Parts: sequence; structure tokens; C-alpha cells
Amino acid sequence: MHSKGRRQKAPNLTKLLDNKPVIIVSNRGPAEFRRNEAGNITSKRGGGGLVTAMTAVSEATHATWISAAMTDVERSMAKKDNLIGFPENNPLYNVRLVDIPKDIYNRYYNTISNPLLWFIHHYIWDLCNTPSFTEETHKAWGEGYVAANKLFAEAAARESLKLKNPIIMLQDYHLFLAARYIRELTSEPFLFHFTHIPWPEPDYMSILPFKVRHQILKGMLANDIVGFQSRHYAGNFLLCCESLLGAQINWRKRSVMWQEREVFVRTYPISIDYGNLHKISESDEVLKYETKLLKENADMSLIIRTDRSDPSKNIIRGFMAYDVLLSRHPNFKGKVKFLALLYPTREGIMEYKKYRREIEATVKDINERHGAENWQPIYLRMKDDYLESIAALKHYDVLLVNPIFDGMNLVAKEGPAVNKNDGILILSENAGALSELGNSGIIVNPFDIEETAAAMYRALTMPMYERKARAANLRETVEQNNSLKWIHYQLKDIVGLEKKRMLEGV
Repeated sequence: MHSKGRRQKAPNLTKLLDNKPVIIVSNRGPAEFRRNEAGNITSKRGGGGLVTAMTAVSEATHATWISAAMTDVERSMAKKDNLIGFPENNPLYNVRLVDIPKDIYNRYYNTISNPLLWFIHHYIWDLCNTPSFTEETHKAWGEGYVAANKLFAEAAARESLKLKNPIIMLQDYHLFLAARYIRELTSEPFLFHFTHIPWPEPDYMSILPFKVRHQILKGMLANDIVGFQSRHYAGNFLLCCESLLGAQINWRKRSVMWQEREVFVRTYPISIDYGNLHKISESDEVLKYETKLLKENADMSLIIRTDRSDPSKNIIRGFMAYDVLLSRHPNFKGKVKFLALLYPTREGIMEYKKYRREIEATVKDINERHGAENWQPIYLRMKDDYLESIAALKHYDVLLVNPIFDGMNLVAKEGPAVNKNDGILILSENAGALSELGNSGIIVNPFDIEETAAAMYRALTMPMYERKARAANLRETVEQNNSLKWIHYQLKDIVGLEKKRMLEGV
């Protein structure tokens, strides 16, 4: 779908849609609302790749973005049932907050979405011991995940009834059932669902209880188009529909026939806002971090990773590979440093807290065994500081991105976009970014510590001409395939399918 070549103009989303209304639905929204010391409600743009990517279509179409209220302030705003213009001083799109009762939200998010669905889709359950589906699990499914999806669907349907033939764009694994419930309330909207994470093969998907996996697949098949990060994940979804649901698959068209409807399955690799990222990378705050980083690591080759402390990111095996590198090549001691800029995530979930403790213990062990008085092998930072991470990405010699499985992994794109060192990307063969970046990175099996250590050695000793060529190819690929194009291809398919159906009288 994507190609290299001359720089192309940014797609005109407004012209493509021709004033067609758009509704975006996601668990977490584009803005965060807080009350300041003076008692006034203030807002700021939310973080994350989804917000960056979807903000473009929101602004181009003056979309309405529906999301869950996360704080007491946001819940009080949701109860007023008003559209909230954002940004406040110059509204470009609207936000509608959904008040999901805390008990429902806790079951929907902390028991089902995370960790159950997240762990299924990333293949990270320890199947000898987990999961075990109990009465509590089934209750959390019905009274949490199903209930929350119905509330999102009701909000989307209410909003859609005010508009003429709107497009509803549902986002990610939190909302697998929403399309089905929207269809029960209104048949008018065009329904599109994009899954940002991997989609597992049927054998792994079948770990889920029969009722749960069937409801998920039927919920997804209530959409007109479902999108995935890679062709491989789209293929897994088709296989699940065929083998777990008995649906008829057209492999040539990559579509599913279900209840007399044809559902199209497509691939849209997400990307970054290349121009905006460069602006951020040259901001005063980033430059301050950059100056500090260069001073503290003068004459040092840097292996860098920046990730959430999520088990799917495979952080500990990356440290183990570095341990092997130092043991095999002691001449690197004092000359190569590993900067692990991590930030805590889902701290309320037991598996995440345990993994964080294991990360910290591994770092302590490696530092004690290999460290010297004036050199610490691994610098571990465990806090959310995006600007410091961007400063570090500008100066890596090796960027380690070795997830067990990942939908895409935008760090693999952000790093090459801003790096000044012609650094080398080490990339997991199970990251969605492989299809775009694999030819220019060093590809590793994320479970193979020996192979990852060898990849680190190869990257650190690679001739500069090869580093420059690889880095240039990565930059060009990322620059050409930006987040606007990701949205453009989705909307182009939506508009095209609608026109085709109108001509056919469907």
C-alpha cells in the first residue's frame, strides 16, 4: 500500500470526505480535563499514538470524538451531556464524554480489556498457570465489558442520529462489541473498526471461553470494514472467522460473508506525524535534556529503548542480551551504555506490578556484576517523560525494539525520524513495523537472547557507510508514510465502498 519515492503532498481529507460527518469512538479521548487550584476546569491534549493519528481527521472534518470520562471532573462534565469544543480557545472538533459507572469500568478495563484481551492478543499468557476463567471472569465480561460497550454504542448512536449518513470509526480492543450494539439502534452509519494491536491465530484465540470469542467475532463482523496494522494480522482475523465462527471467507477479496452482509478486511499500517515530531525534537525542553544527556554520556556508544513497562515489550530479554554482549566482549565495558527510558503502565494490575519488579531486579543484577566506579552499564528511568525520550532517540547508536508481539510500535518509527547518529534499529520480527522497516533494520527473534546479543554487536561495529545507508532508508520510509496517509487510506476505502454500494443499490 505504501511506497517510497518523491515527497508527496499531504492528502486533503476535507476534499475526500466532501463534508461527510465523522464520529470517532475510543476508550481514551483526545483531551484531558482537570480542575486547577483556582477551581476552573482546564484542558490539554491527551498523549499516545492514537490521539496523534486521529486528531488529523478530527480537525479536517470537525468530528465528534466520543470517549470515557476518566476523572471525577470529567464525569461531572459527562452528566451535563454537552458537546465540548476542543481546543477551548479555537475549537476544531467536539468531544463527548461517556460516564461509565466505576464498577462497570473497573471490570471492563482492569479485568477484561487489560489483562485478559491484551494478553491474548500479544500471546503473553503463561498457559500452564493462566488464565483460569472463573465466575468472576464471566461476571466481568457481562457486567463490565459488554455493559461498557453498550454505553459507548448508545452514545455513538445518539450522536449519529443527529447527522446524515455519518461514518463511525471505532478504535481498538476496548470496543470489539460496539458495532453490533450500534446496529441494533440504527442502521444508517457506516461502521469502521481499527484494531491497533496484533490479532492472534485461531488456536490462541480459542483460549477465550466459547461465548466470549464468538461475541467478539460477531461484534467485529457488524462493521462494514475492519482494519489491522499488518496483512498478517488481517489474515489471522479471517482465519478466526473461518475456523471459530464458520463464516464464509473470500480470500481473493479478503472479505467475510456474515448474516447476508459482506465485511471487508483491510490493512492500514499506522505511522507518526513526522513534521510535528521534528518540531518537538527541536523544542527548548528537548534541547535541555539533550545537552544533559550528551554531557553525562560523552564518548559513549548508546543502546536505547523507550517503552511502557509492559510484559509484551520484552524488556527483560533485551537486558539479558546486553548482559551476554558485555560478557562476550568485555572491551565494551565503559564504552557502551544502555539507556532504558521506561514509564509505568497499568500499575493497578498484578501482572504489571510483578513485571516492573522483575525489570528493576534484572537491572540491579547486571549493574552490580558489570559496573565500575565511573560507569553504570544500564541507566533505568521509570517515569513518563516523553520529551526526555525524544532527546535520547536523537542520539542512539542502537535502538532496541524487540516486543514479543506488537501491533505496530511507533518508537521504531519515531527513532529513525529524529536520530542524528545514523543509528541502527534492531527490530523484532513480531512487530507490525517489520513490513515497512524490516529491509533497513536488523531483524531478531525476540525470544532469542543469543541472536539479539549478536545483533547488538553487529550494530555497534557496523561500518559507517552501511549505518548511513540503513538510516537514510528508514528516514525516507517514515517520512513518506505519515499519519495523515494512514487516515487517508482508511477514508478513501470507506468513501469508495459507500459509492459502490449506492451504485449497486445495496
